[in-house]
Amino acid sequence: MHIVRPEEALVAAGVAVRLAVAVAVGGLPLTAGTSLQVRIAAVLALAVASWPTATGTAATTLPPPPLVVAGEAVVGLGLGVALAAVFAAAAWAGTVLGSVSGLAWADDFTPDADSQSAGIARLAWWLGLAGFVAAGGHLQLVAGLVESFRSLPVGAVVGHTGGLVGLAATVSSAPGTGLGIALALAGPSLAAVLVFHVAATVAVRVGRVDPGQGLVQSLASLVVLAGVCLAADAWIGGFAALVQPSIERCFLDLRH
Repeated sequence: MHIVRPEEALVAAGVAVRLAVAVAVGGLPLTAGTSLQVRIAAVLALAVASWPTATGTAATTLPPPPLVVAGEAVVGLGLGVALAAVFAAAAWAGTVLGSVSGLAWADDFTPDADSQSAGIARLAWWLGLAGFVAAGGHLQLVAGLVESFRSLPVGAVVGHTGGLVGLAATVSSAPGTGLGIALALAGPSLAAVLVFHVAATVAVRVGRVDPGQGLVQSLASLVVLAGVCLAADAWIGGFAALVQPSIERCFLDLRH
């Protein structure tokens, strides 16, 4: 019978804290919108998978337990925020398209609800997540979270400034990366909306007709929706191709 030593118990606590915080802030998009029980089960499964790596790379002498727990919470927060910012690119692209076309349904049905709960932003998020899962990105994400304990062992961030520097670089670059992906995804549809608005303006000016309130906006919404539907395959595959290198950089920049 194996007796758990205090050092091993402290490593287990650090593993659980890092993964729990990372999942809680959106580092594992597959659990987004699920119940608390599902998230707890995901954290436990990741902790079991990470246990051999964490125990094999942990230092023989660890800092005091409060410092270890606090340090792992910071690491989990940084990883979760960085990954969530990258994954939010699809929803950001949908938000941009919805803002320029008026294609947002949340305010029509539930004015008090979150603006991201419905509309083109949510549709774009699901399309991006579907492409990411279809390309096997979720396996890469799980492997990256497990390998993070090799790049930055439990307790290492407390005694090494290099770990904090790498984590800070990862977190600070993630929003810019996500914004770049969002603009790349929304670019073609934005161009289509711009062309439509120019054409509609010319037609209204030349024809000297009053299109009526909301007609141009409704047609622009149809242009965006048609563009997203017709390019669904490219949208899904493009998101997976753009986001996977960014996820790899998030884990590669994590060094102690």
